[in-house]
Amino acid sequence: MEHMQVTDWNHFMQKKRNSREEFLLQSMHKLDPAYWSGIRMAEDCLYGAFSFHEEEHRQTKISRAAFLLGEQEFILVVQGDESGIFQQEEMEEVFERFLERGQQKVEKMERYLIDMEQEIVSGKTNRNRNLNIFECKRTLTVWKNDYGQFLNIVEGINGLEQKKNEGQGQILTEESACYFRVYENKMRRLTEEIQFLYEELVHIREALDAALSYEQNRIMKVFTTVTTIFMPLSLIAGWYGMNFAWMPELSWKYGYLFAGALSAAVILVCIWFFKKKKLF
Repeated sequence: MEHMQVTDWNHFMQKKRNSREEFLLQSMHKLDPAYWSGIRMAEDCLYGAFSFHEEEHRQTKISRAAFLLGEQEFILVVQGDESGIFQQEEMEEVFERFLERGQQKVEKMERYLIDMEQEIVSGKTNRNRNLNIFECKRTLTVWKNDYGQFLNIVEGINGLEQKKNEGQGQILTEESACYFRVYENKMRRLTEEIQFLYEELVHIREALDAALSYEQNRIMKVFTTVTTIFMPLSLIAGWYGMNFAWMPELSWKYGYLFAGALSAAVILVCIWFFKKKKLF
């Protein structure tokens, strides 16, 4: 590109604008980058808008910009850059920065999900995991939307350029057109990786549910076993609690000791049985 211009909204409004810049300004009023993202074609240029979201300390930072792309120029007007993503001075650097940040975030998220899954598989489950999974899902959804819409813009640039070539002439130089074709493949791989992480998060949620169910079943199994062991004792207590006049154990010298020994024997037999059956 012979002419590359990156400027913020206030400076763009105050400066003396040429015809291209004035066209981009009017387009921005129509497109409203705060709510619209995409790419459109004019007679000899492409123009569009996009936005990105970054999270830092649970605060969402939004960067918005509109651009005009021609054969010899690239104009980028930044409406807001809370995340500091539009600090480069070359078109390739601006686009590569988006890709680099995306790859860094995906790698970090992938390591986090692997560690989370490892803890779940090893039996380290807690109630906060559901909240962690929800936060990851929300973050991945934002990434899917941001990088998905940016991929659509790059695909639109390549598609409109090809359509223009089939008609009359071209908008981009051959070097720029080749760059965007390569960049589209890179961005598509990034969006596929984000989709893979999203699907992996679903598997982690299923693994967590299975681990929590297993833990609950194990606890219920222990309670059931303990209850089963003491059920015969309830029968013995009920039997000897009837106090019939002709119960021989009532007047027997060792009646109380017999009842205690019987209860202990029942407990030991039950424990031996459940151990043998590996019920606990």
